[in-house]
Amino acid sequence: MDDLIKGLNPKQREAVTAGDGPVLVVAGPGSGKTRVLTHRIAYLTLDRGITPRQIMAVTFTNKAAAEMRERVERLRGGHLDGLSIGTFHAICARLLRMEADFTPYTREFLIYDTDDQQSLMKQILQEVNLNERQFSPGRVLGAISALKNELIAPDDYQPHDYFGEIVARVYPVYQKALRDNNALDFDDLLMQTVLLLREHQGVRERYQARYVHVLIDEFQDTNTAQYELVRLIGAPQNNIFVVGDEDQGIYAFRGADYRNVLQFRKDYPQAQVVVLEQNYRSTQLILDAARAVIDKNQHRTPKALFTDRAGGALVTIYQAYNDVEEGDFVAGQIARMRQREGLKWSDFAVMYRTNAQSQPMEAAFVRAGIPYRLIGGVGFYKRREVRDLMAYLRLIHNPNDSVSFNRVVNVPGRGIGTKSLEQFNAWLNRDRLTLAEGLDAVANGTAAFTLSGKAGKGLQDFAVLLRDVRALAEAGNDLT
Repeated sequence: MDDLIKGLNPKQREAVTAGDGPVLVVAGPGSGKTRVLTHRIAYLTLDRGITPRQIMAVTFTNKAAAEMRERVERLRGGHLDGLSIGTFHAICARLLRMEADFTPYTREFLIYDTDDQQSLMKQILQEVNLNERQFSPGRVLGAISALKNELIAPDDYQPHDYFGEIVARVYPVYQKALRDNNALDFDDLLMQTVLLLREHQGVRERYQARYVHVLIDEFQDTNTAQYELVRLIGAPQNNIFVVGDEDQGIYAFRGADYRNVLQFRKDYPQAQVVVLEQNYRSTQLILDAARAVIDKNQHRTPKALFTDRAGGALVTIYQAYNDVEEGDFVAGQIARMRQREGLKWSDFAVMYRTNAQSQPMEAAFVRAGIPYRLIGGVGFYKRREVRDLMAYLRLIHNPNDSVSFNRVVNVPGRGIGTKSLEQFNAWLNRDRLTLAEGLDAVANGTAAFTLSGKAGKGLQDFAVLLRDVRALAEAGNDLT
């Protein structure tokens, strides 16, 4: 064990070697929380006789999960076979597929992203005769997401205003459409897992027996559903090791509740609490400036961050008249500092809160002749052509996926307009057919429904294409 804890400061060592039972690590920024988590997993497996399969470790990004696994494997000197490490959504998706027989879904369920949800909601608003200009899909989806994060099902929702009544009207229709498509959105992954564990004792006890230790990163960013999931799986041993800091809670708009850190102390009054205050990232001037702001907050764990890095550059605050002046100020500061201190352009970074704020910065850099590189453009899976291809594959896999159908039925163009699709959907509803049944009938020429002209030929060509490719897939042939 000496080699494992060598290099840890006293508080980090106290956290890593904590005994059984609930542990709350209040980790200030830059205090080495990832180091603590990775060493804790290694300690449990090397010194406490816990197998990797008995550990569930939750992070908030896939990248963080991969990095944590790699670090622990380096510490242990071997692979972590059986360790469940990933985001809440990834772990819940795996669990739901394994236990699909206890849910309303099949093991092959789809996971709808934001664009898929928007497309489905537009269909639903049209079905229930609501104007999407008055009630935007994004706003309605946001309200439904907030309800799911609080574990409020459609039947349990009690609206308190006119918009709430609209949400109450749409929410059950949206959920039925998801089930009909054998699809879940990201909030469903959490909510359905919690419901599964609550309602099926045998399933719950199986996972409680497997996961002897549960570790959670960024606990201040958990919402009600995520916290309930932790409580359900962690019981009855309650070997729950959470790392968080109320001061760093920034995702309230997404349903996160920093008060879960405080609630953890109430729910587990016997919990061991370790406060990490030594910062390894910033200078003392920055820590002092941050503390001057955050000390005004209530409902937080008091902490006094300190560092061995004394001094540092002063923190400067500049209030610009508008975004153009702000961009020019930043560009000017960079140019002056580069010349004065002999720095390279790559020594500077500009961070902003939303992507929309990049435009005035970019314009200012162009005017000043400053070369720059924009980080975080459109991801591969967000590109239109990739999303179109994924929609085709999903529709072949699940021919009742109406969201994917609407996305690609006219890609490439087949002359199928909005009116033609409305007629097709009206026929499905009138004859009580599923999307798959309707498309098969069109493909086979047995449909009691026709579209005239180019639209009719285009729909039949599309249906035949799906039928033939699905047959190849079911026969196990390579689609390439």
